[in-house]
Amino acid sequence: MTLTFSCRYTGRRLQDLPLKAYRSTRRLLADIEGVLAASQPSFHHSPLEDVIELLCRGRHYAWVGIYLAVGPGTPQHSLSAGSETPDQGALPESRSKIIISMKLASRELGILSVESDDQNAFGVEDRVLLEAVASALARFLAGRGRYLARSARQM
Repeated sequence: MTLTFSCRYTGRRLQDLPLKAYRSTRRLLADIEGVLAASQPSFHHSPLEDVIELLCRGRHYAWVGIYLAVGPGTPQHSLSAGSETPDQGALPESRSKIIISMKLASRELGILSVESDDQNAFGVEDRVLLEAVASALARFLAGRGRYLARSARQM
């Protein structure tokens, strides 16, 4: 089973988010790490939603999904209105997609999936940013964010 957080999961479309302002890789990563460091367990709000919102507002991404792996060998399941699995496109109008594994050591904790409306949208800077975000998310999910994986297993 996989728990998914995405722009669609929060019930807000990208057009409904505040005006997008391009942020540098360093600043965006610092903001994301700050959100994860300040997070507190809550049943009503997930820090993963904040990470997704930061990525959608700070870059040209049309859709961002965080898939949490909650069991080995189980079929993937999505709780969002987007795609059911990370390898499928969430939005039919997407023209580019990148999937980054969230790993800690050799243990895969999930997948970060990002889509864009632009053709060939993901350059080296995007890959570096998304790999750093995936690494920060993996550290968070193995530490302070363990409660998210536990609640996903119970669903």
